[in-house]
Amino acid sequence: MHFESVAEKHVLSLLEFERSNKAYFELSIAPREAAFYSLDGVGYHISELLYLQQQKRAWGFVLVDEQRNNQIVARANIKNRAGDKAEIGYRVAEKDCGKGIASHCVSFLIEEAKSMGIKLLTAEVMDNNAASEKVLIKNGFSPKLCFRRKYRHQGAFHNSIYFELAL
Repeated sequence: MHFESVAEKHVLSLLEFERSNKAYFELSIAPREAAFYSLDGVGYHISELLYLQQQKRAWGFVLVDEQRNNQIVARANIKNRAGDKAEIGYRVAEKDCGKGIASHCVSFLIEEAKSMGIKLLTAEVMDNNAASEKVLIKNGFSPKLCFRRKYRHQGAFHNSIYFELAL
């Protein structure tokens, strides 16, 4: 498996990744707009990421498995860069969870951020996503704040935990 920067060549494989994992992702994060799940939607999303990358404000990566015909197994992003601070996010295909891929994504993002001169990484996780909390802590992030009842998800309010890692 290897990481690639998100590019136009990933439109079809990224659409497949997002569609096939939609229900799984929505168990612990807010759903995307319905229009996202189309060639135009994913194409626009990639164009937006490429624009933000040119502005040095965000970077998108996909983890592809060459043994599975370069299928995308995870996404990893650095986003919302402001000065020497940025946020990370990641998604792992349901069938690939529990294999250390999320930790691999976070470790990769940490190294990428260091190479960009970023000094502080942040992440935010709803309290219904214990696996993500565990991955962040394993990679050196510390919980700093808890926003009570910040998100309404699937009919219930959830706290949000804000994590930081000084690089």
